[in-house]
Amino acid sequence: MANNYRALFKSPGFLRVITSQLLARFPFGMMSLALVMHIQHVYSSYAIAGFALGAETIGAAISGPFLSRRMGVVGVRKVILPFSIISASAIFGIVFFDFHPLMTIALSAIVGLTSPPIQSAARTVYPTLVKKKLLPSVYALDATSQELIWVIGPVLATVLAAQINTAFPVLLMGALQILGAWLFVANKEVANIDIPKSGRKLGGVLKNKVVFANLILGMLLIGSFSGVEVGTVAVLGKSMAGPVIAVFSVGSIVGGLLLGNRNKSKWALTRFLGLISFGYLLVFINPTDPIWVSAAWFIAGLGIAPALGTMASIIGVTVKTSDAPEAYGWAGTGQLMGYSAGAALAGIAIDVVSPTASLLIAIVFGLGATLVAVMSLGITPDLGKPSTDTQSLPIIEE
Repeated sequence: MANNYRALFKSPGFLRVITSQLLARFPFGMMSLALVMHIQHVYSSYAIAGFALGAETIGAAISGPFLSRRMGVVGVRKVILPFSIISASAIFGIVFFDFHPLMTIALSAIVGLTSPPIQSAARTVYPTLVKKKLLPSVYALDATSQELIWVIGPVLATVLAAQINTAFPVLLMGALQILGAWLFVANKEVANIDIPKSGRKLGGVLKNKVVFANLILGMLLIGSFSGVEVGTVAVLGKSMAGPVIAVFSVGSIVGGLLLGNRNKSKWALTRFLGLISFGYLLVFINPTDPIWVSAAWFIAGLGIAPALGTMASIIGVTVKTSDAPEAYGWAGTGQLMGYSAGAALAGIAIDVVSPTASLLIAIVFGLGATLVAVMSLGITPDLGKPSTDTQSLPIIEE
């Protein structure tokens, strides 16, 4: 496995592309906390902050497939750069102008609607940079590096808000979005890529059963994260929840590095999801003990990055390059919808039943994802075998 990762970094352009896209995506790791803290501070209302964050999430879910598909029409640069500037401008507007709360919520929606599709672009470019046999390792490394965003981003937002003011992390978020997007498209491998225009109508790629199953899987898997986060806060309290949830992400990083290259058989995704569900179930042995919960979340986390990497690999070998950006866009939409639904259901469970009941959301969503993976085995490609390549871009075979 280590040899595969070394081979990746020796591939021309790969290190530049993956690091620049990581910087461009970093603001999304700060987004939730930074916006909530600042808007709550300005309006003294968590309700307004919650509506604003919800508007941003819905906006991103709506626009993701469209903007991703648009890259095949006008090119990656003409989508990523303008929309990163528009999105960042809306972010700056939230800070610099004393708007009515409804206007702030509207600006938050614009932030989401114009979020540049960095992830879709990067995952479409990767197959042109490395040998095909290394693609599972690429997507595993991509998913693992993404966890760094979710570990460092919230911590950085919180520290900056506490040490400087709540506006600073929001402004930094906007600045990094523009800088990261510019560095990403400045790569010749990204700037020169010519994604073929899709011959399908918008949404047509969902007729592909693998893509549709991937959307449902992402919705359930990411929805389970809401149960983990909301449930941990509700059961252990705010002060203890942060470090415990961080262990979840650390487990994902470890799993991505150790298991990410073992996602080649068609059973791989089911095994990773089963590992996640097993960790979720373990928490109920002693859900009020921070050490036990941390151990359970670490075990569950071991499957996260490998599962997400495998899901990306499955899309990569299943659809044409012309359809890949939109397919990844729909996958992102499913994940955003799942996270929002999971958070809402976890909140209801806390209010109606008990704080511990919110952890059931993680279990139900996790087991649901595992069941969908089992039911999809008949259409799941074996990543260990050469695929019938439907790509339209030059792929490095050997």
